[in-house]
Amino acid sequence: MSKTRLIEHFNKCLISKKYESKGNAAVGITALLLLQGAMVLPAQAASAAKTGQRVLMIEMTPALCSLQPTRARMRQCLEGYSLTVSGLDMGYGERCGRGSEPHLTPLQLKVVNRIMPDTTVRTQAWQRYGACSPLSASNYFRQITNYAGDLKLPNELNTGNSYTVLKSRFVGQMTQLNKGMSPASVDLICQVGTRRQMVLTDVHVCYEGSAFGACSNVVDNCGSKFIISGGK
Repeated sequence: MSKTRLIEHFNKCLISKKYESKGNAAVGITALLLLQGAMVLPAQAASAAKTGQRVLMIEMTPALCSLQPTRARMRQCLEGYSLTVSGLDMGYGERCGRGSEPHLTPLQLKVVNRIMPDTTVRTQAWQRYGACSPLSASNYFRQITNYAGDLKLPNELNTGNSYTVLKSRFVGQMTQLNKGMSPASVDLICQVGTRRQMVLTDVHVCYEGSAFGACSNVVDNCGSKFIISGGK
């Protein structure tokens, strides 16, 4: 699917909030940013961070909004987001920024809002991971938008429908859509749903510097198949 067709496909999804999946189309987070009138900011401080494992954490919003009622008033739940980014572990340690707030320019905040719409989530990501790195808040969130902007995801994650998916098929799609990614680059995290079935709640994508890497500290608790919840 060409870039233009991908953007048009994503636009229909954003307008209707639901549609039927067609083929093996990929959902790129970049398309979401472009359609919302934003642009991915260029990396300016990648060299400032040490080379090492980084983990981009993506949440399956409908599943978490349903499984965790305390999230019901979060913006992504109220506005029907299909997925959001919850943070980027830069590999420098955790919880260094207690009490600190990330300061972003209005333009960058507009960009970051598209994939991290909740203020509390952004603050927690900065305090837990970003503040431990030598990056400023601006450069930390720029890293997030750059990783998210380049990542392609299986179409089932954004249709608004619910599916039962084989883990092998899902991971296979991820590796086919993203050049250089191996099955070891993806860690899938599930929770038990109301029918005692495993529901996908988080996708962790691991990097070594700017390239895909093998995940460490793997959870991988989804089993051989799981449900992708579209909120229906």
